[in-house]
Amino acid sequence: MNYLAHSLAFINAEADNAADDDGLKFWRVAGTSLPDWLRVVDKRARLRPEVLDAVDVDDDARFAALRDGAQRHHDDDHRFHADVAFDAHSADLAARFRLLAHGLRASTLGHILTEMLVDAALVARDTTLLPRYYAGLQDLDDDVITAFAERATQRSLSSLPTLLQRFRSSRFLELYATDDGLLDCLTGVCERAGLPLPPRSSTSLIAEARTEIGPLVARFFPLLPAPVPQ
Repeated sequence: MNYLAHSLAFINAEADNAADDDGLKFWRVAGTSLPDWLRVVDKRARLRPEVLDAVDVDDDARFAALRDGAQRHHDDDHRFHADVAFDAHSADLAARFRLLAHGLRASTLGHILTEMLVDAALVARDTTLLPRYYAGLQDLDDDVITAFAERATQRSLSSLPTLLQRFRSSRFLELYATDDGLLDCLTGVCERAGLPLPPRSSTSLIAEARTEIGPLVARFFPLLPAPVPQ
């Protein structure tokens, strides 16, 4: 999934909940995003489950919280990506991309767009979610996040603090609210990965798919309130 879907349970954890009885919930939120951040700064720096299991976090509770979040990321991926409804939705979007243009990595686009649409739907259902996400990340020490990532991956990640600052200041997740903005974000992912870019006509596909993502969101997050009719 994407940033908000991975971190939702931690963001919504109350102070009296066991998931946040130590005040570290936004370190866990950062941990859920860390595998994606590392793909941008160093594709060889992978926080695989076996790597996370082996990393020593006994000396810093923030390290332990970051590890909890990264493990949650992998657990979510295992649950969601193996789900028949997720697979069907991604495959349907891939088929639509193939009709738009030749030479696209349609299956990849279908998968990524499905994840982005889930995040967009979460924001639409709770307008406080995105401000809380960014505000919580703002208070974290980037040097601590980097130190944990370097310990876990055994790689130098000196560019990670710069990425984290850019991630917070750009607030690109706000772009998911519009079809043009979501397409810009999808295009950015393709550019960074060296993939063929989706055509601008993809906005019509995105607009249609946005109206269809509700059942998948309800399947993964059954306790969320239904969206308010427009």
